[in-house]
Order: sequence, then structure tokens, then C-alpha cells
Amino acid sequence: MRNELSTKLRTVVSWSDYKIDPRYFVLLFLSSFAVAGQVYLGFFQKWDAVIVSVIASAGTELVLHRLKRGTWQFPLSAVITGIGVSLLLSSHVVWAYAVTSFLAIAIKYAIRFKGGHVFNPNNVAMVIMLFMLPEFAVSTPKQWTNGLPVMAVILALGIVVCYIANRLDSVLTFLGSFTLFALIRHFYFGAPLYAALGPLLGASLQLFAFFMITDPKSSPTTCKGRMLFAFSVAALDAVFRINRIPNPQFYALFVVCLLMLIPYRLWAERKAKAEAAIQS
Repeated sequence: MRNELSTKLRTVVSWSDYKIDPRYFVLLFLSSFAVAGQVYLGFFQKWDAVIVSVIASAGTELVLHRLKRGTWQFPLSAVITGIGVSLLLSSHVVWAYAVTSFLAIAIKYAIRFKGGHVFNPNNVAMVIMLFMLPEFAVSTPKQWTNGLPVMAVILALGIVVCYIANRLDSVLTFLGSFTLFALIRHFYFGAPLYAALGPLLGASLQLFAFFMITDPKSSPTTCKGRMLFAFSVAALDAVFRINRIPNPQFYALFVVCLLMLIPYRLWAERKAKAEAAIQS
């Protein structure tokens, strides 16, 4: 009797009940660099940009979630989005951070397909701002000095966070593919080797790899699907770089999401229905 009771208790109280949401690790990852940027690295963006970005994204999330679901919910994803905006965007006007953060959350609610948003919130907002308002918004490829010690810390922490979030396959595929295409651009298109490989040491590309292409809501759910997704982004990024298009990684992810995610979700839905029919 005692053994049966013990077994039931182990079943009811399992370690899965205490599993930490991986988004908290992402939040810690981004917050640590936002703080380091203000205290040690002299970021162009000051605390007002960080605060405005987070308030705009979290406030938009609270309101839209309340209107759609009728409940209040702590806007964890929106806080992450706001910090991401403050790190990736550089502007001389504070309102640009608020607009970017608002667009990121609003589009997430407005453009959806098969239960999920189609675009990474930060990415689609950055694309809109960089394309429509280039005089007020630029990306920040070199603001962390591109120094090896700083980039090594980002790389190490990013790998740990993505491993915990089960998205390391996407990161390694993208970084490996980017390196391959950089070498191709050097040997076949005449790009200087440092210029071709240099973005790997940039904060913008590393944050993009660890934070954008790994978004669970706007990337495939299977390992093979995520690897194909990341490879496609790197390939299109290379095409844009060869043609000297600025901010190529942001535009590459936008196009790949647009062309790949909707067909992928349709295929996944048909596959799930077929498997359910076989089991029944």
C-alpha cells in the first residue's frame, strides 16, 4: 500500500511541474547585454531607449491580449521583444523605439496563420522601420566594438540559451551556412575575407542568430525543418550581400518566413491529420 502511494505521489509531483520557461533564459540573455551596454560598453542607445521600448511593447501586448482573450497576462514575450528592439535599433529619436516596439506586437496579433504569427515580431518591425524610415532607424552592427572577448561571451551565452530552448540546431546551421557562403563570396565574388567573415563578430548578426531565427512561434517545429529554414535564411542573406543590399539578414528572414512558413504549416497540418487517421 505504501509503495502504491509513493508511486502515485511521484506521478503527481514530477520535475516537469517545475520546468522553467525557456523564455526566462532569453530574457536574462538580452537583459545582461542591455545592462552591460549601458554600464561598460557605452551604447549609443541610452536607458530611455530601453525603457521606452519595453513600455511600448509590454503595453501593446497587455491591451491586445485583453481585447482578444478577455484576460490579463504578464507580457513576458513582449518584454523580451522590447529589449530586443532597444539592442537592434539605433535612432536619434526616442519615438522610433516606441513605434518599432508597437509594430512588433501589433503585427504579431494582426498577421496570423494556423494558430501562430507568420513573422518574427522584432524582425518584421525592423524591416518596416529600416525600409520605410531609414532617416530615423538603422541597425547596430558594430556598437559592441566587435572585440573578441565581448563576442566570445555573447557566443557562449547564446549557445547555452539556445540549447536550453531546443533551438541550437537553427543557430549552428545558420552560422555554419553563413561561414560557407562568406567563403564563397570571398573566393568567387572577390569580397575581402575579413569583410565577408566580419559580420560573425558583430552584435547585430549574433543577436539575429540567437534571438530571431530561433523564435518558436515563427520557425518550423521539427529539427530538419529548422535546419532548412536557417540554411535558407543564410543563402538569401548571401544573395543580398552580393548585391550590396543593406541589412540583408533582416530582409532574408522576412522573405523566408513569408515564403516558407505558410506552406510548412499547411504540410504539417495535413501530416498530423494523416497520422491521426492511421491511428484511428
